[in-house]
Order: sequence, then structure tokens, then C-alpha cells
Amino acid sequence: MTGRFLVFFASLALAGCSGKDSPAEEATENVLPLEVVGMTFSGPDTVKSGWTTVRITNDGGMTHFGLVYKLPDGVDAEMVDEEVVRRFQASLTARLAGDDAEADRLLAGVPEWVGGLTWLGGPGMIANGVVGEATMYLEPGNYIVECYVKTNGVQHNFNPEPGEFGMVHPFTVVAEEGGMAEPEANVTLELRNDGYRIADGQFQPGANSVRARFVEQSLYNGFVGHDAHVFRIDDDTDVDAAAKWVDFFPIDGQQTPAPAKFVGGIHDMPQGSTGYFTLQLEPGRYGIAAEIPDTQASGHFTTFEIGED
Repeated sequence: MTGRFLVFFASLALAGCSGKDSPAEEATENVLPLEVVGMTFSGPDTVKSGWTTVRITNDGGMTHFGLVYKLPDGVDAEMVDEEVVRRFQASLTARLAGDDAEADRLLAGVPEWVGGLTWLGGPGMIANGVVGEATMYLEPGNYIVECYVKTNGVQHNFNPEPGEFGMVHPFTVVAEEGGMAEPEANVTLELRNDGYRIADGQFQPGANSVRARFVEQSLYNGFVGHDAHVFRIDDDTDVDAAAKWVDFFPIDGQQTPAPAKFVGGIHDMPQGSTGYFTLQLEPGRYGIAAEIPDTQASGHFTTFEIGED
């Protein structure tokens, strides 16, 4: 399973009593488990450091994700909510009303400390009923898991009640090591400025562990970079619409319902980083798209097929 490794214990006392070897196999995980409850994440607010799996069980009825980012010193979740989330929502509301000048003015006024946020992956887009899982190496510090998919013109991270969070889940990575080994993978996906490349392995029916190497990274619209979101291509799927839907910034970008069933992926990470994500794949066609403008033209859209086992 993703993010697990085997630790073998040979107890000489037990072996001496039984007269034979008694190796016990245990898997060490370091997991932040979250559930979607309404328009919030529910789960622990601490996790150990090192290789860390963020696992989101989505039974919330619509598509969600879990972008993970580290907060700079002096910044807390309340500041993110008040000075960034609410400003983005006000900008979206203005744009929906046709006031692009006001929308742009609001976006231009985000605080300078936003540049100190570090995107560190997290589970990509997942449809209702899907468990999203991404594994990253997290240093001690304060973090947020966030979903800003939109429904009826409202971002999921926005709660109109003052002082209340939407899908913004603060958590702390403590100094104690979680003891989890770097995951293995059956596919290595490279993310470059000119698009995706399968560098090693292949996708398979059933469980997949995907190593995402962020070989190159660029910033788009001042906020987003290369990432990977996987969706199933059924007979009635509008592939172009699904590939474009991942981009947040158009008015109809990330507006639910999603035009395809998303099954997982991983969010932005800094250039040179490596993260992992899991996929459960049935036979059929799939697409991978990035949350950036002009995904198809830039090469950050590709398809693959899973045959019968």
C-alpha cells in the first residue's frame, strides 16, 4: 500500500520458546486522515514530520481536493481566511457580476506574505465516493489543507460566517519523526515546463502508486503551478471541457458539477520536489490535466488507457 514499508522484528525470546523463527511484519504509516463533512474537513490537527500521507475520504456529494501548503512565520489560518480567502471570494463575486475592474483590484490587493506560502502537494481532484491520497515530505511547522472548488459561485474554502472556516483545515507538523519510509511507485510522472512525461513504469488496473517528480515549475496567474489531476474518460465525457475545467481562474473553472469523474492526483510542489499519489483504476481511458491556463496547448494534458487485467 502507498506510503508503507515493512519492519521486521525477530524476537529471540519468542523464537526460543517456540523453537522456530517468528518474524512479525508491521507497516509504519504517518497519516493525516480527513473526511469531508458538509463544506469542511474533519480530522486531526497534528501529524508527525517526515514522509506524510494526507488521505481525504470524500463522501461530500461533489468534487473536492486538498491543496497542502506551509505557512510562513507570523501567519496563521485566521489571516489566510480573512485576508486571502475572503478577498478571492469577493473578487469572484465581482467578476460574476460583470465588474472585472473591481475583481482585478481585489486580487491585486492580496498581502505580500502570500508569496511566502509554500505549496507542498496534497490530494488532487476527487469525485464523490473517492479516497484521495498524496504523500509528501513535510518539515515541522504550521500548514493548511484547503479546497477552493466552486459551487454556485461560492468557493468551498469560504464560509460567510465571520470567524468560521470553510474547507480550510489548519494542522501542525510536529518535530517528532513519523518513521515512514519514502513510498515505492509503479509509475514515475515527470512534470516539466513543456508538459508531462512518463519517465518509468506504466499504469495498471487496480491500485497504482505514482511518483510525481517536479523537474521544472512555473507560476501562472501569480498563484498556481504545474500539478496533475486524473479523470476518467467515459463515452459521454467532454474531454476538452474536463481538461479546461481544472483551471480555477475562468468564471466556470472548477464550478461543480465537474464534467468528469476525477480519481486523484497531486497539487503543486516546488521545483526539484518529489511527491506520491495513489489511484484506483478500472479498465478504460483516463486524462491528466494541470490547474493552469491553456492546459492542452502547453502540453500539460495527456491521456492513457488501462486494458483488461
